[in-house]
Amino acid sequence: MEQLIDQQIEELRLEMHEVASDKNLTDYRVVSISCKLDALINEFYVMKRLKISS
Repeated sequence: MEQLIDQQIEELRLEMHEVASDKNLTDYRVVSISCKLDALINEFYVMKRLKISS
């Protein structure tokens, strides 16, 4: 599961960079990807924290 989230984070990060290279950083597409990326990163850290405390 952790590797899947790692992969999704990397894919979204690359997509965001690609979109942001053509668009303004406040463009809805960039912001939308950024929000998805934030959610995945938060999920990743919650999983890490739960794994450490187990």
